Amino acid sequence: MRVRLKLAVLRAAKVLRQGGLLAHQTGTLAGIAGHPNSIGKIQRFKQREGPFLLLADSLRSAYKQARYITPALRKLAKQSWPGAVTLVFAGKPSLPNSCYQQGMMALRVDGSEETRYLAKLCGGLLVSSSLNRRGKPVMAIKRQQRYRYSRWITACLPSKEPCGEQKPSRIYRLRGSQNLRLR
Repeated sequence: MRVRLKLAVLRAAKVLRQGGLLAHQTGTLAGIAGHPNSIGKIQRFKQREGPFLLLADSLRSAYKQARYITPALRKLAKQSWPGAVTLVFAGKPSLPNSCYQQGMMALRVDGSEETRYLAKLCGGLLVSSSLNRRGKPVMAIKRQQRYRYSRWITACLPSKEPCGEQKPSRIYRLRGSQNLRLR
């Protein structure tokens, strides 16, 4: 990661640790991210209660969130991460309720190096969702968006990396030894 980009990510992490929200490019779509303590701000921006995606900095951080690590989870995680695959599995109840749906959490170790670095600087996890409001298309990360949504978005981190295919991640739900593709 270049020095200038690294400094921008350091500033963005400071915004997140102070409770702000960040518009940033993930390995899939533009997203909104916050520290797990600022989940209320994400709910107000997204106009919904949750559940929200968690972005982890590494496999190790992701495994720490799992209630139990099944062979199926370990195999699919090693094959898919870092990358554009979100896994839904039983999570430890250590985060806000908006990160779970019936005890299951959605987690991804993103393909974007800067997103993983950002998560690392924020303790290993970010709460995230696509950069759109209820029922609207995903927005591009532009300065105008930051001003238009300044009530919610504290900062923008435009990406210097090529940003994938601009398609949502594939999602797999894991229960026991079963893998079900949801998207």
